[in-house]
Amino acid sequence: MSDKHTVKRFLIVDDSTVERVLLRGLLKQHWPTCVILEAVDGEEAIRAVEEGPPDLVLTDVCMPGSGGLDLLAALREKQSIVPVVAMSGMGNEEVAVAALQAGAASYLPKQKMSQLLVSTINMVSELSATHRNRRRIIGCLNSMDLRFELNNDTSLVSPLVRYLEDHIGSLRLCDEHELVRIGVALHESLSNAINHGNLELDSELRQEDESIYYELAEARKVMWPYCDRKVQFYASLNGDRVKFVIRDEGPGFNHQKVLDPTAAESLDRVGGRGLLLIRSFMDVVSFNRRGNELTLQKFTSAGRKLLAKMGETSLDPADVEQEFSGGVILLDDDPAEILEFVGAT
Repeated sequence: MSDKHTVKRFLIVDDSTVERVLLRGLLKQHWPTCVILEAVDGEEAIRAVEEGPPDLVLTDVCMPGSGGLDLLAALREKQSIVPVVAMSGMGNEEVAVAALQAGAASYLPKQKMSQLLVSTINMVSELSATHRNRRRIIGCLNSMDLRFELNNDTSLVSPLVRYLEDHIGSLRLCDEHELVRIGVALHESLSNAINHGNLELDSELRQEDESIYYELAEARKVMWPYCDRKVQFYASLNGDRVKFVIRDEGPGFNHQKVLDPTAAESLDRVGGRGLLLIRSFMDVVSFNRRGNELTLQKFTSAGRKLLAKMGETSLDPADVEQEFSGGVILLDDDPAEILEFVGAT
């Protein structure tokens, strides 16, 4: 689809005056009212982008000094969303591939410029506008509730965690450091729900020989009743906190008898590490009575401010749940203690 009004501002980056003049003429032919900026190398192009981002950059790849690859690297470092189309002459195919790998949105051979210019710009501009509009819409999003049903395939855990991290990041609920910690806690919790919950694998099997543990896991994935069990996963993301509920269909366990993961004798144990990470990275950790449902909560800076308004200097389970949600079973300040709170099932 060709729309002469789609792209208003172009930036041409080329050390050759002749090439810039030819490209300017082609652009004006198809977009008579467009604004065209020019730069002779990558450094000058970066300054032009900083002064006022164009709708699209057309850059030669090979230039003396700061070339097209340097420009792409600088734009990526600055997290610029301006699309870049790389250009190169005959015999520079390898350089063109390098430019695409470095972040260019498309590639134009200079000898085919007159035939491919318009269609390439229209395609890149349309895709860029779609992504810009998506970012604008996401910027209006302030909360999200998601539900998943997983089978006993642990290879689904990492992609699911990355997917949630993307949404948490889009909502700007925490910084990169906390995002990683949330991801680790979720990975451990979902893996536990599959392996220890649905497949009923005993952590003790991992202490001496992990191969036995994983062989049994593979066998139970196709064995009744384990093979029919699912993990129900709920995620609630909003400005005050992120909350995750993970429920397996196994028999559950007596969580009150779980070893304190922070105790010295637990730190060297294979299973103890996961519990320690979950407890360390999340603000509130809770179980239902049966022991087959785990709830994790992490408060955002806005949520912590609300807690501070309540006059709390620490996360007290009863007050936190009264303010933010219904009752659950919560871990108390003492890691070995578990508080039972109304509403747990």
